[in-house]
Amino acid sequence: MNRILYLHGFASSSDSTKAKLFKAFMQKNKKFVVLVPDLPNNLVGWSDVIENLVKQYAPVAFVGSSLGGFYASYYARRFGTIDILLNPAVLPAQGMKVYLGNNKNYSTNEEFELTNAEIEHLAKMEKNIGNAQLSCNRTMVLLETGDEILNYKNAVDFYAGAYIKVIKGGSHSLDSFEDQLEKIFLFINNALN
Repeated sequence: MNRILYLHGFASSSDSTKAKLFKAFMQKNKKFVVLVPDLPNNLVGWSDVIENLVKQYAPVAFVGSSLGGFYASYYARRFGTIDILLNPAVLPAQGMKVYLGNNKNYSTNEEFELTNAEIEHLAKMEKNIGNAQLSCNRTMVLLETGDEILNYKNAVDFYAGAYIKVIKGGSHSLDSFEDQLEKIFLFINNALN
């Protein structure tokens, strides 16, 4: 059974709309099992959870939204898998500094603190991800020009060589996501064959 690991964004959870839509769509096909962990409100903890899941399930693909897209990209390069990136954060350490201090998880309302150690963790990951050679058959990047949080042009530049689809309008939530599910399924299926 082929497993796909879906990684939600910062201060979110497995209860996000995209996570639920993706899991429901992919479960229609018995070829894939989608794992959607609740990542902790600590970015070092994200890495611990992801590494344990990789050891346990050996996913064939990572799908990630926003900061989850950065982690998906990092781990796909590290383990040689497919990655599907949804309005991904590109080299996020600097940009995440605006969240230093107290935050609230949008899904759970849990309060948490983002620390300098977590920013340093992201910076170390950035050094290891570099600007790896990308394949249009292994990396898919879905972007909307209306993303109010991240500039989609940064992802276009950084992921040059990948399969990139830029959708006019939308938002950081990737409003067109449901319309892209069949394309994502076909991309992963084709990359495995």
